[in-house]
Amino acid sequence: MRFRFFGTEIYISFLFSAVIAFMIATDRTGLVIPTLFSVLLHEVGHLIFMWIFECEPKSIKLVPASISITRGMSAKKYGDLLISLAGPMVNLIMFCSLYVNFLITKSAFSLDCALINLAFFTFNMLPVSGLDGGTILKIILSKKLKDPLKAERIVRIVTLAVGLLVSIIGITLIINGELNISVFIVAIYIIISAFIRI
Repeated sequence: MRFRFFGTEIYISFLFSAVIAFMIATDRTGLVIPTLFSVLLHEVGHLIFMWIFECEPKSIKLVPASISITRGMSAKKYGDLLISLAGPMVNLIMFCSLYVNFLITKSAFSLDCALINLAFFTFNMLPVSGLDGGTILKIILSKKLKDPLKAERIVRIVTLAVGLLVSIIGITLIINGELNISVFIVAIYIIISAFIRI
């Protein structure tokens, strides 16, 4: 499905819609919708700051395991950095709000939602190519080194190192008798990102 919204072209792949529908239909934990809501708020944080810095998104593509936003370049000094930080900061604010709510109400659901946002914040702030943390690192290195290509190479090396570290954690868990498939999925995603993401 492809349409325009306030001048932004939005593309939602059938497979993306099918995966979301399948996740909601098979969810037995009640946490899929709060997780999707956290992802939505994260992306809205980016979008709001794009509009603030007058570099409105040209297109938004939703495909399985990825939300790609194409935008104009920021004309303001710290625009790109703040846009990249905006998404994770929304998740951090949500974590703090929900955790305070948990302390007051002792609601297990509030704690679960708080931890979802904390996990999403932590994951996105990893200095990994394709994630906000990697983008932030690349922006900082580009300004320091005055060489975007060198900054990109460093981010790719850091990404590979993080991927290998996560793989080692997964192997260590297996040695200790705990198989965690999620750790290996994350490790594979990160290692692939070192080679295909810019």
